[in-house]
Amino acid sequence: MSEPTFHGDRPIQSENEDRFGFAALANRVSESLTTQAANKGFVFGLEGKWGSGKSSLLALTLLRLRDMDPAKVAAVEFRPWLIGDRDQLLSALFEDLAKAIAGLQHAAGDATGVTKLAAKDVAEQVKSFARHLGPVGKLAGLLGVVIPGASIAGELLDKIGAAAAEQADGPTLVAQKEKLAKALLDLNCRIVVAIDDVDRLEPKEVAELLRLVRSVADFPNVSYLLCYDATALSRAIETGTGVASGTAYLEKIIQTEVAVPRPESFALRRWFSSELQLFAECGEERVPYLLQVIDETGGRVLENPRAVVRILDSLRVYWPSLMGRADLADLVWLRMIAVGSPNFYRWAEEYLVTFVALAGGRVHVSSEEREAMAKQMDEAMKLDGLDWEKHQFELERHLPGIQYQTFNKDKDERLFSRAKQASHAQDAKDKRLASPSHARLYFTLIDPPDGVTDLDIADLLAVARDGVNAVAFLLINMGEQKGDAGATKAERLLDQLRYMEQDVLLSWPVEILIMGLSNAADELARDASGDDWGYPRIWYLAKELLLRLKMALPEERFDAALKGVFQASTSLGFLTYLLRDETFGHGFFGNRPDPNERLTSQDGFDVIRATMLNRYSAGGLDKVMEERRATSMLYAWSQAGGRDHLIELVVARASDEVWLLKFIQKLYGPRSTLSLEGLASFFKSPVSIIRRVYALLETDPENQAAKNIIRSIKSNIHLNNGDFEAVLVEWEARESGGEDEDSAAGPPEGPKVA
Repeated sequence: MSEPTFHGDRPIQSENEDRFGFAALANRVSESLTTQAANKGFVFGLEGKWGSGKSSLLALTLLRLRDMDPAKVAAVEFRPWLIGDRDQLLSALFEDLAKAIAGLQHAAGDATGVTKLAAKDVAEQVKSFARHLGPVGKLAGLLGVVIPGASIAGELLDKIGAAAAEQADGPTLVAQKEKLAKALLDLNCRIVVAIDDVDRLEPKEVAELLRLVRSVADFPNVSYLLCYDATALSRAIETGTGVASGTAYLEKIIQTEVAVPRPESFALRRWFSSELQLFAECGEERVPYLLQVIDETGGRVLENPRAVVRILDSLRVYWPSLMGRADLADLVWLRMIAVGSPNFYRWAEEYLVTFVALAGGRVHVSSEEREAMAKQMDEAMKLDGLDWEKHQFELERHLPGIQYQTFNKDKDERLFSRAKQASHAQDAKDKRLASPSHARLYFTLIDPPDGVTDLDIADLLAVARDGVNAVAFLLINMGEQKGDAGATKAERLLDQLRYMEQDVLLSWPVEILIMGLSNAADELARDASGDDWGYPRIWYLAKELLLRLKMALPEERFDAALKGVFQASTSLGFLTYLLRDETFGHGFFGNRPDPNERLTSQDGFDVIRATMLNRYSAGGLDKVMEERRATSMLYAWSQAGGRDHLIELVVARASDEVWLLKFIQKLYGPRSTLSLEGLASFFKSPVSIIRRVYALLETDPENQAAKNIIRSIKSNIHLNNGDFEAVLVEWEARESGGEDEDSAAGPPEGPKVA
């Protein structure tokens, strides 16, 4: 593998670089230009689409011309796009002609002196003609002599000559031109003026150049070799001159035209592949996929030499930064798409940004959003000449979440499919474009702040040797590194680890990793923006990892590790989250047990439940209320079997009205509302509590805490202007048969609630 050398879309400079047989055509063109009848000028066209290799063919032709007898053939490269106006265009062309003639003069030497004297005479006449053309060109422009539609040969030149005669003494411009033409004919040397990229000039400049070539500077023994795309040039002629048919106009200018040979697709793809091997490496198992990209996508995109050069140069930029961190087949595909299908490329980048955010749990894509993005995809593909039916398999091989077989066509579920979500780990391992941890790397050349690499996993295992605290510290540090989707590196890591293969997990120090993760969990959850529906996304990912470990590890090993976490972890909020899931999962509370979401067996659940109840009690009610996740902890304490004990603790404090209002406010949050069922977890008579709060509000209408509690309970019941008192009475009827009034509820008769 060699150092990458940028081509920069420059034409080839020697026959050794000729890959497509241009040299043979260059020889024939050069012979035609130097052997045609000499009594008139000659205009030869090299026609081909942009990127077809016209400039390379021209370069080889000039090389061949310059290899001919320098005393008989002179080659000039005229660059009109570097020239500002008409006067400069005229003077520059004749200056180049004078230099070419001077070159012929120098090459002739003193052998006979005849050619040298003739060349000197022609050079002087060229300069004289050019001096007269300068003011005439300006005058012609001012007088409107050079107008669209003027005949190319005689009429235009006659008008210029007449204008010159009025402006200067001596022979007319026509007479000077005739004298110059005779001198060039007598010189018997050939001058070839090559002009590349004629079609890239501004339309008015195109018109000026063609008139100059065909009318003003059509001299004997002077040939013009023009390079252009016929379609683009015809369009420029129509715009610049106002003629109806640029093609017909061009036919009057160009006497002979040769099309640049179009290289075969196989040759272009073979060239691309051989060049790629010089600076990029591909793993043996991925070589078939790389070849498929080159053949399939390359067969569509590598349509001319310029496309090959552009994509190779693009890869030369990207590969040094991505070597070892990206999949070459995916990268080649993406760079081909960037060059060949720019609209779809921009869509793909937007899609991957959204997919990465979705994989990290930072966004939720609705059916409407999915359908809208699918519509945008179809529109982008259409603009680039692509079609879903033809290219769906190609997209599925490189982009994540693409579903091309069984999907609901009515809802357009082609995108954001979760069917292959389990492939995230393999995609990450292979550093694929479809990996949420690697996707942005393919566009930005640098790892996203939340990207996870093999080195990150190696670091995790390395710090595990130093113990639980070292693991927690590393994870907390990762939690501070956020990507553009809002996810943290810690979230990405957990998301990736939950798809690790079983034999890999068995060899890891799982007990240390689980405890370190648990100890870091509450700190990792401090950023509220990482919450999903009131719960930290990092906790969800941590539990998913625990479920994966449960499946991968022997039962006794996992149960022991989990038991240790509930006994010793410092993250009481995270443990509460797990406890509530287990409480519902086992059906201990609620009526929808879910065996698939359980971390523990029945015996294991009883153990962790007792452990957590003891930890809540040991800390005390006030300690729990100070916790950031106090609401969840209070419900977990009650629902896991501590309701009676918790009610006793609440009764002991509820006589303090300030404390009571503070406690009730802990039972709901900004994303939830207070319910009578929720109050029943802490009070034997929820209605009595509501009446007591209402009484406090009547006594002090400015009591904001009481006002908020009443507003929240009404919002939960969804009265819609119904009778709140009737709801409370109905609830009291259900409470009958038990203790009528909670000892914490205040006086026996509460007020009626409006």
